[in-house]
Amino acid sequence: MNHASKYQKEEDQELTTESAKAVTLLQGILDVSPGYIAYCEPVFDPADGSSVAPVDFVFRVVNARMSQFVGKQSNSLIGQLITEFPETVIAQQLLEPCRTALKTNNATTFECPDTVDRSGRWYAVTVEPLLTGVVIALIDITDRKQAELKAFKQAEEIRATLDASLNSILLMRSIRNQEGQIVDFRMETANHAVIYSLFKQPEELVGRTLLDVFPGNVESGFFALYARVADTGQSERAEYYYQDENGFKGWFEVSVVRQETDLIVLTFNNVTTQREAQLAQQGQAQLLQVILDHSQTAISLHEPIRNPSGQIVDFQVVRANRQALVNWDSLSGTRLKESFLTLRPDASGNDELTRYVRVIETKQPEAFELTYAERQYAVTLAEADGRVVMSAVDVTKDRQYRRELEALNRNLQQSNEGLHSFAYVASHDLQEPLRKIQTFSDLLLNQFQDNLSDGERDMTRRISKAASRMRQLIKDLLTYSQAAVPRDLHTPVALNQVIDGVMSDLEMAIAETSTTVQVSPLPVVLGSATRLGQLFQNLITNALKFRQAGRPLTLHITARSATPDELPTGVSSGATYCVISVADNGVGFDEKYKDRIFQPFQRLHDATQYSGTGIGLAISQRVVESHDGVIDVRSRPGEGTTFIIVLPVYKSAD
Repeated sequence: MNHASKYQKEEDQELTTESAKAVTLLQGILDVSPGYIAYCEPVFDPADGSSVAPVDFVFRVVNARMSQFVGKQSNSLIGQLITEFPETVIAQQLLEPCRTALKTNNATTFECPDTVDRSGRWYAVTVEPLLTGVVIALIDITDRKQAELKAFKQAEEIRATLDASLNSILLMRSIRNQEGQIVDFRMETANHAVIYSLFKQPEELVGRTLLDVFPGNVESGFFALYARVADTGQSERAEYYYQDENGFKGWFEVSVVRQETDLIVLTFNNVTTQREAQLAQQGQAQLLQVILDHSQTAISLHEPIRNPSGQIVDFQVVRANRQALVNWDSLSGTRLKESFLTLRPDASGNDELTRYVRVIETKQPEAFELTYAERQYAVTLAEADGRVVMSAVDVTKDRQYRRELEALNRNLQQSNEGLHSFAYVASHDLQEPLRKIQTFSDLLLNQFQDNLSDGERDMTRRISKAASRMRQLIKDLLTYSQAAVPRDLHTPVALNQVIDGVMSDLEMAIAETSTTVQVSPLPVVLGSATRLGQLFQNLITNALKFRQAGRPLTLHITARSATPDELPTGVSSGATYCVISVADNGVGFDEKYKDRIFQPFQRLHDATQYSGTGIGLAISQRVVESHDGVIDVRSRPGEGTTFIIVLPVYKSAD
């Protein structure tokens, strides 16, 4: 194996390792997701030769929750067909949505019950096409569905209560013993409404005694009430709960009046429905509060405060669940006492108060994101009976994951661009030395098999030179393609130590050119010491190469804090960055060509006068960008060149 092949193999192994790390990271992100997630690819019937209607789908990527849901380990689930698990919601209800999403290239979202094990569980399902397959995502929404069913049932009870008739009348005559004590009552008259309160026809009551039909009157306290009114003649009203051995029970509101001696009139209402509704409402309110308090979404109710002319001038928090109080932290007690503008007087000058008022006036919900106490929240405002309900979901981790994924996507895009560049160079620029090798190799084999003459040795030298150029091009191109791949970028790196190492490597070249290098104190950054060393070695080597004849080369490396307008695009103005300058007094160049020097194989000077492949500065730019920084250059012909590098400064946990 020659040196080029060995180097190629090592680099391929390194790329494979980095790809494995990226896959592991993405799998870790999927595994912490609260949902059941899988990526599946279609399987077509080879018999009909059609790729329009897949007959099945095969698991390619699954998270831990999906593996538990299906009932198999992740590593054994990969490569299995959906239909191999017929006793799952995925096989029974998601196969057709997967086909539809793949066919239309549109995502579909719906809710479905688990009809397999009849557990009563519900899932919110999203099927979205991705690459050549589909992403399946399930979220358990059973609690929400059960709450909806309970709310519907309670609403039906309330409607039934409103429709009920509650008025009844009974005339009863006292039955006394020999001592004159009332021992029972005989029901003499009953109106038709008793059907709805006592669930008996009037004829079932008239002529019978009270305790014979309703024996529970003694224990409930009604009998003592009736006897007291019959004895004293004083009217009374009361409400008691009735229950007897026959299973009849309920709440009754009673008004008792003595009509004549031993004859009393009962006007009563069966208020069982109202009382149960009241208890149900209390239980519903308590249940709703429990549900809200166990929600990870912060929910609060805000009452508008109006001036005498009816204009909304402020808001007051009247109710909040536990998560909202946790989010408000030490201010939770104050928020339930003080108005919005009392706590936040600055809000009258921005859009916060305006949003609340707009929701009340338009009755249209509004959604936005809000930063509070260093956390990011997705907030929704909605109008409810003249008040505002605010729900806030903590999306800090979600936004962090999104930024990480975006960074991964950017790095992947950069790597892809490097691969495209490699393919372009391999098919164009590298063809010339390859053709030379082939041509002169053929001449040696066909015409000079014995002894070599001078001409033959010249050809051999050409072959050697072309092969050397080819190896250098391949080496530089591979270095360029890998410069943007994330690797070891989470280690504090002292730049002065990096510069010391580079100076040691270039010690002979610096001495031979009588170069003076002055290095100021440099900061510590977060990144890869190897790549940062490659960056500064390229810049110093570039200065040594393009020095002016007859003038000693002087190189200055300095650092300072970056100003807000020097920060990379998309970086918060509060981020800490440094500006590192690498300045020389070399030949310089016209700045109108500065965009070219960071492009691979672009040269501003004669290749016969200055060696190299023209890719070193392109590699430097990629190293800086992989560290979330930027690089720029300033130069004038005959006055030297200054490279300006902006990098984030490492912040210790202290």
